[in-house]
Amino acid sequence: MASIPEQESMASILVTRDQFNITPQGITHKPTDASFVPHCGDPRYGFTRLGRLECEVPSRDNYDPEVVKKMLMQLWAEYLAANSDLFQQADGGHRESENLSSDGRHAKLGG
Repeated sequence: MASIPEQESMASILVTRDQFNITPQGITHKPTDASFVPHCGDPRYGFTRLGRLECEVPSRDNYDPEVVKKMLMQLWAEYLAANSDLFQQADGGHRESENLSSDGRHAKLGG
């Protein structure tokens, strides 16, 4: 009996749009509690938290953290574009680009 390589046997749970809750206060992946909370002065910047993704041991019954983070930021960018009137920026929102961080540092869309 041939063994299946470990990479092929480890499939992550599908991440779908309906798993996310999006409000002006941020976006949360409901199954894992991973979230992005925007900065009050510029919603393109904010704080990311991985929720239960930080605790999951890789297995075929878990969500892929990179896929969840990518979907978080994609859906938040779409929400900002569709609701720009909710996010009037007093300071113009010009800052240096920052990279998406999963360890509690600030994140920037498209960074």
